[in-house]
Amino acid sequence: MGPGWCTPVALGLLAVLGFPLGTRSLNPDDPNVCSHWESYAVTVQESYAHPFDQIYYTRCTDILNWFKCTRHRISYKTAYRRGVRTMYRRRSQCCPGYIESGDLCVPLCTEECAHGRCVSPDTCQCEPGWGGLDCSSGRNTGGQMDGDTDRTVLAQSFWGMVKQN
Repeated sequence: MGPGWCTPVALGLLAVLGFPLGTRSLNPDDPNVCSHWESYAVTVQESYAHPFDQIYYTRCTDILNWFKCTRHRISYKTAYRRGVRTMYRRRSQCCPGYIESGDLCVPLCTEECAHGRCVSPDTCQCEPGWGGLDCSSGRNTGGQMDGDTDRTVLAQSFWGMVKQN
């Protein structure tokens, strides 16, 4: 495979399948980064008051037990157990139509921009002399070019779709 095999479409497919494309964190202030709250479970060691039966002796009038009587009372000692706590964190990810590239979210064009670059989801900015949705049409197609997007302007007419002169 040549150096051009890693297209935005391939990167988008990898992102959809769940393969991480970057190891850095995204900037939540980036306009192409969306975030949501997610919950996750954490195992923690927690302390609690564990009751136990405490036996103690007191003086009494029981001559058979040498004037000692056995008494019981409930006491508590600190014990530990494992517990599960639900925690929440803000998770950043690229907004729909964008894929992660390093620590940035870049636009994804489903069709590769042949002679241009992807500037927003499914929108190519064509190089001078090129037009069409994927920048694969030359200016000599007979169509009128829109200066802003450099795309062939199509008009719906009575006869169907025709190129506007």
